[in-house]
Amino acid sequence: MALFFSSFAAASELRVDAHKDAGLIKIDAEFSVPVSKEQAWQVMVDFEHMPQFLPQLISSHIVSQSGNHLRVSQVLSVPLSLFNYQYESVRDIDLKPFSEIRATSVGGSESYKSVALLKPALGQTVISYHAEWLPDSSLLAGFALDTMRNQIRQQFTAMQQEMLKRHDQHAAASTPQTH
Repeated sequence: MALFFSSFAAASELRVDAHKDAGLIKIDAEFSVPVSKEQAWQVMVDFEHMPQFLPQLISSHIVSQSGNHLRVSQVLSVPLSLFNYQYESVRDIDLKPFSEIRATSVGGSESYKSVALLKPALGQTVISYHAEWLPDSSLLAGFALDTMRNQIRQQFTAMQQEMLKRHDQHAAASTPQTH
């Protein structure tokens, strides 16, 4: 338990920015976490288990995989003002192990592209994220900035916590027990 709190205290504040650029929503986020790139990577690509640690994610499944290319289907429930908006996201994911995750929406009328980069820095991993989204409805676009900012913040905060949890579990498992 003490390991979790000591690691959590060392994790950086999550920075999230979202702005509109001629109808295109651009999102940037960055945080660092005191785990190896490999440990951070394992959480970020754990698509089958993401509903266990990501808020609002109802389901997540790898539909197909060929080497470092995956197709992932996820169902999310996003709170919008007085109601929840539930939608399915199908994305093609291209992986460059331990350093880059690129995602592109497949089908549908909305366009969404993102890239997450993982870089080591002074015993930590810095995760930088950039996404561009073109909403297909003006109603959704009206809620988009605050909603996307909040969603990304919740998602990456949960991932950061999961990375720390797994890191601390690994550290505790590899520490010799004395009696």
